Amino acid sequence: MKQSIFSQLFLILLLLFSCSHKETGRIVGIKIYEYNGDFNVLTDKWKDMGINTAFVSRSLAADQSFREALRKRDIQIFIIFPVFQNPEQLKCDSTLFAVTGKGLKAKNEWVEFICPSRYIYRKNKIAELDTIIRTLDPDGISIDFIRQFVYWEKIYPGTDPGSIDKACYCDTCLSDFTAGTGIKIPSDLNNTVEKALWLDKYYEKQWDKFRCDLITSMADLIVRHAKKLKPGIKINFHAVPWRTEDFNDAGERVAGQDIREVSRFVDFVSPMCYSQMLLKDAVWISDVVKKTDKKAARKVLPSIQVYPYYTDRSFSTEDFIKCLEEALKPPSRGVVFFSWPLFTRDSSRMEAVKTVLGRISSR
Repeated sequence: MKQSIFSQLFLILLLLFSCSHKETGRIVGIKIYEYNGDFNVLTDKWKDMGINTAFVSRSLAADQSFREALRKRDIQIFIIFPVFQNPEQLKCDSTLFAVTGKGLKAKNEWVEFICPSRYIYRKNKIAELDTIIRTLDPDGISIDFIRQFVYWEKIYPGTDPGSIDKACYCDTCLSDFTAGTGIKIPSDLNNTVEKALWLDKYYEKQWDKFRCDLITSMADLIVRHAKKLKPGIKINFHAVPWRTEDFNDAGERVAGQDIREVSRFVDFVSPMCYSQMLLKDAVWISDVVKKTDKKAARKVLPSIQVYPYYTDRSFSTEDFIKCLEEALKPPSRGVVFFSWPLFTRDSSRMEAVKTVLGRISSR
């Protein structure tokens, strides 16, 4: 009789703990693109750290043993789905390049962007998404490079907003814009630079809305198709971490990301709050979260960096802890770490994650 009572009590406590965990709804994610080691060892480390979601490349997700290791440990899988960043496609067809206001191909170091108005390319991306969901059955899709061309990772505080080159000013975009708005570009404007200057001077508001709508509509297509195939699938949207006051509202004006509109149909908006590489402090992260939440209420899932990247600016374990604490402050939905290889450079940061998450859970 006693054993039966204790068994029932144990089950009740287990159920209460499970419900409490689900109610928090906090995502603790890790980004990873490739891995050659033992998947069981890897996912055991993640489970020990408190990671419950893996944001992974399509190629890694295609490994069945990796997916099995994740599911055994109840770690959900989001497949990272790059949209307009596509160097491989551009090698095959350079006519797809987006064009900047300076008349240049949308290319800066490793960043190479396809024009977001190309109908066939957009259609092919949806077909690619279809294959991913049907064959790999992920818990979520994390839409990356879903913006107009900009190499935001190397745009630092104090940069003149007018110096940030915009895209796309290719003939296809200009033709679609004029057809949709009735605005006629003067025939005596002879090149891309002249047309770009004219548009930004006389019709900047309409032009920027057109550019934002290209991004919003592509995100909408992705979400609609994904949820048609799998109604319960979650969609995360990678956002440039610019607030309205940053570079004269460059999040919309340059990147073409209208977060308020996009948030209507995605499940999460994930600003990439990489403070060290952007020369920002930890408090900036929570400020980005709060201000993004005003546009995407209860959907903000910040991504933070783990280890120094791009710049030589100091970023100690203590700095990382501060960033993590700021990232988890309400109204944040959790945190995503960029990225697993950076954790392996300093294992103390793995322990830091356990400590911070444990402290927050005990409150």
